[in-house]
Amino acid sequence: MNHIGRKLYHLIGGLGLLSAYYLLGRQRALLFYSILFIVVLLVDGARLVIPAWNRFVFTRFGSFIRRSEERKLTGTPPYVLGIGLSLFLYPTEIATYAVCFLAVGDVAATTIGERYGKTRIGNKSLEGTAAFIVAAIGAGAILSFTSVNLPLLVMILGALVAAGVELMPLPLNDNLVIPIVSGGAMELALRMIQ
Repeated sequence: MNHIGRKLYHLIGGLGLLSAYYLLGRQRALLFYSILFIVVLLVDGARLVIPAWNRFVFTRFGSFIRRSEERKLTGTPPYVLGIGLSLFLYPTEIATYAVCFLAVGDVAATTIGERYGKTRIGNKSLEGTAAFIVAAIGAGAILSFTSVNLPLLVMILGALVAAGVELMPLPLNDNLVIPIVSGGAMELALRMIQ
Protein backbone atom coordinates (compact mmCIF):
# COMPACT_ATOMS: atom_id res chain seq x y z
CA MET A 1 0.00 0.00 0.00
CA ASN A 2 1.48 3.36 -1.05
CA HIS A 3 2.15 5.97 1.64
CA ILE A 4 0.66 3.97 4.52
CA GLY A 5 2.23 6.44 6.97
CA ARG A 6 0.47 9.32 5.24
CA LYS A 7 -2.88 7.51 5.36
CA LEU A 8 -2.55 6.73 9.07
CA TYR A 9 -1.41 10.30 9.72
CA HIS A 10 -4.48 11.60 7.87
CA LEU A 11 -6.91 9.32 9.70
CA ILE A 12 -5.46 9.59 13.21
CA GLY A 13 -4.67 13.29 12.79
CA GLY A 14 -8.23 14.15 11.79
CA LEU A 15 -9.83 12.13 14.56
CA GLY A 16 -7.26 13.45 17.04
CA LEU A 17 -7.92 17.07 16.11
CA LEU A 18 -11.65 16.44 16.40
CA SER A 19 -11.12 14.85 19.82
CA ALA A 20 -9.24 17.96 20.94
CA TYR A 21 -12.43 19.96 20.34
CA TYR A 22 -14.38 17.76 22.73
CA LEU A 23 -11.58 17.58 25.30
CA LEU A 24 -10.63 21.27 25.34
CA GLY A 25 -14.01 22.87 24.73
CA ARG A 26 -14.86 25.21 21.88
CA GLN A 27 -12.84 28.33 22.75
CA ARG A 28 -9.64 26.58 23.77
CA ALA A 29 -9.84 24.15 20.84
CA LEU A 30 -10.29 26.96 18.31
CA LEU A 31 -7.29 28.76 19.82
CA PHE A 32 -5.32 25.49 19.65
CA TYR A 33 -6.23 25.02 15.96
CA SER A 34 -5.20 28.60 15.20
CA ILE A 35 -1.81 28.21 16.86
CA LEU A 36 -1.28 24.78 15.34
CA PHE A 37 -2.12 26.10 11.86
CA ILE A 38 0.41 28.93 12.18
CA VAL A 39 3.13 26.58 13.46
CA VAL A 40 2.49 23.97 10.76
CA LEU A 41 2.40 26.64 8.07
CA LEU A 42 5.71 28.13 9.25
CA VAL A 43 7.45 24.75 9.52
CA ASP A 44 6.14 23.61 6.13
CA GLY A 45 6.84 26.99 4.52
CA ALA A 46 10.41 26.96 5.86
CA ARG A 47 10.92 23.70 4.01
CA LEU A 48 10.29 25.54 0.73
CA VAL A 49 12.94 28.20 1.35
CA ILE A 50 15.60 26.16 3.19
CA PRO A 51 16.81 23.32 0.93
CA ALA A 52 18.60 21.50 3.77
CA TRP A 53 15.39 21.47 5.83
CA ASN A 54 13.47 20.16 2.81
CA ARG A 55 15.99 17.33 2.33
CA PHE A 56 15.86 16.48 6.04
CA VAL A 57 12.04 16.34 6.04
CA PHE A 58 11.96 14.11 2.95
CA THR A 59 14.67 11.84 4.39
CA ARG A 60 12.98 11.42 7.77
CA PHE A 61 9.28 11.71 6.87
CA GLY A 62 9.14 10.46 3.28
CA SER A 63 6.25 8.08 4.01
CA PHE A 64 4.11 11.06 5.04
CA ILE A 65 4.85 13.34 2.09
CA ARG A 66 4.21 12.90 -1.61
CA ARG A 67 7.10 13.50 -3.98
CA SER A 68 4.89 16.08 -5.75
CA GLU A 69 4.94 18.16 -2.54
CA GLU A 70 8.70 18.66 -2.64
CA ARG A 71 8.31 22.22 -3.99
CA LYS A 72 4.91 23.14 -2.54
CA LEU A 73 3.10 23.05 0.78
CA THR A 74 1.96 19.65 2.01
CA GLY A 75 -1.68 18.92 2.78
CA THR A 76 -1.16 19.46 6.53
CA PRO A 77 -1.77 23.24 6.77
CA PRO A 78 -5.04 23.08 4.80
CA TYR A 79 -6.03 19.97 6.78
CA VAL A 80 -5.69 21.76 10.12
CA LEU A 81 -7.35 24.89 8.70
CA GLY A 82 -10.25 22.92 7.20
CA ILE A 83 -10.97 21.16 10.48
CA GLY A 84 -10.63 24.35 12.53
CA LEU A 85 -12.84 26.39 10.19
CA SER A 86 -15.50 23.68 10.10
CA LEU A 87 -15.70 23.62 13.88
CA PHE A 88 -15.77 27.42 13.94
CA LEU A 89 -18.40 27.88 11.21
CA TYR A 90 -20.89 25.10 11.92
CA PRO A 91 -22.72 23.62 14.88
CA THR A 92 -20.70 20.90 16.60
CA GLU A 93 -22.80 18.02 15.24
CA ILE A 94 -22.43 19.12 11.62
CA ALA A 95 -18.72 19.86 11.92
CA THR A 96 -18.11 16.51 13.61
CA TYR A 97 -19.66 14.65 10.69
CA ALA A 98 -17.80 16.81 8.15
CA VAL A 99 -14.44 16.19 9.83
CA CYS A 100 -15.12 12.44 10.03
CA PHE A 101 -15.98 12.40 6.33
CA LEU A 102 -12.60 14.01 5.62
CA ALA A 103 -10.59 11.80 7.98
CA VAL A 104 -12.20 8.49 7.04
CA GLY A 105 -13.55 9.01 3.53
CA ASP A 106 -10.46 10.59 2.01
CA VAL A 107 -8.23 7.78 3.31
CA ALA A 108 -10.63 5.14 1.95
CA ALA A 109 -10.76 6.86 -1.45
CA THR A 110 -6.98 7.02 -1.73
CA THR A 111 -6.42 3.47 -0.48
CA ILE A 112 -9.01 1.82 -2.75
CA GLY A 113 -8.36 4.15 -5.66
CA GLU A 114 -4.63 3.39 -5.69
CA ARG A 115 -5.12 -0.34 -5.42
CA TYR A 116 -8.29 -1.06 -7.39
CA GLY A 117 -9.01 2.13 -9.31
CA LYS A 118 -9.57 1.20 -12.94
CA THR A 119 -12.42 3.48 -14.02
CA ARG A 120 -10.72 6.88 -14.31
CA ILE A 121 -12.51 10.15 -13.63
CA GLY A 122 -9.83 12.75 -14.28
CA ASN A 123 -6.94 11.84 -11.97
CA LYS A 124 -9.28 10.01 -9.55
CA SER A 125 -11.24 6.78 -9.90
CA LEU A 126 -14.85 5.68 -9.62
CA GLU A 127 -13.75 2.92 -7.25
CA GLY A 128 -12.03 5.42 -4.96
CA THR A 129 -15.07 7.69 -4.95
CA ALA A 130 -17.33 4.74 -4.13
CA ALA A 131 -14.99 3.83 -1.25
CA PHE A 132 -15.18 7.42 0.02
CA ILE A 133 -18.98 7.30 0.03
CA VAL A 134 -19.15 3.93 1.79
CA ALA A 135 -16.54 4.92 4.40
CA ALA A 136 -18.12 8.34 5.04
CA ILE A 137 -21.60 6.87 5.43
CA GLY A 138 -20.13 4.17 7.69
CA ALA A 139 -18.46 6.81 9.87
CA GLY A 140 -21.74 8.75 9.96
CA ALA A 141 -23.64 5.60 10.95
CA ILE A 142 -21.21 5.01 13.83
CA LEU A 143 -21.63 8.63 14.95
CA SER A 144 -25.42 8.18 14.96
CA PHE A 145 -25.00 5.80 17.92
CA THR A 146 -23.44 8.61 19.99
CA SER A 147 -24.90 11.84 21.30
CA VAL A 148 -23.70 13.51 18.07
CA ASN A 149 -26.60 12.82 15.75
CA LEU A 150 -27.95 14.14 12.47
CA PRO A 151 -30.96 12.98 10.44
CA LEU A 152 -30.04 10.08 8.15
CA LEU A 153 -30.75 11.92 4.90
CA VAL A 154 -28.71 14.94 6.00
CA MET A 155 -25.79 12.68 6.87
CA ILE A 156 -25.99 10.85 3.53
CA LEU A 157 -26.18 14.16 1.65
CA GLY A 158 -23.07 15.37 3.50
CA ALA A 159 -21.19 12.18 2.66
CA LEU A 160 -22.14 12.44 -1.03
CA VAL A 161 -21.13 16.10 -1.19
CA ALA A 162 -17.82 15.36 0.54
CA ALA A 163 -17.10 12.57 -1.97
CA GLY A 164 -18.04 14.87 -4.85
CA VAL A 165 -15.67 17.56 -3.61
CA GLU A 166 -12.85 15.02 -3.27
CA LEU A 167 -13.46 13.92 -6.86
CA MET A 168 -13.39 17.41 -8.37
CA PRO A 169 -10.11 18.90 -9.65
CA LEU A 170 -10.19 22.02 -7.46
CA PRO A 171 -7.47 24.68 -7.29
CA LEU A 172 -7.66 24.52 -3.47
CA ASN A 173 -6.48 21.54 -1.44
CA ASP A 174 -9.38 19.17 -0.78
CA ASN A 175 -8.35 18.87 2.88
CA LEU A 176 -9.59 22.44 3.28
CA VAL A 177 -12.62 22.22 1.01
CA ILE A 178 -14.17 18.83 1.91
CA PRO A 179 -15.23 19.61 5.50
CA ILE A 180 -16.29 23.18 4.73
CA VAL A 181 -18.43 22.37 1.70
CA SER A 182 -19.96 19.18 3.13
CA GLY A 183 -20.65 21.01 6.40
CA GLY A 184 -22.32 23.83 4.49
CA ALA A 185 -24.48 21.37 2.56
CA MET A 186 -25.58 19.65 5.77
CA GLU A 187 -26.37 22.94 7.49
CA LEU A 188 -28.43 24.09 4.51
CA ALA A 189 -30.27 20.75 4.41
CA LEU A 190 -31.03 20.95 8.13
CA ARG A 191 -32.42 24.46 7.77
CA MET A 192 -34.65 23.34 4.91
CA ILE A 193 -36.20 20.46 6.86
CA GLN A 194 -36.71 22.35 10.12
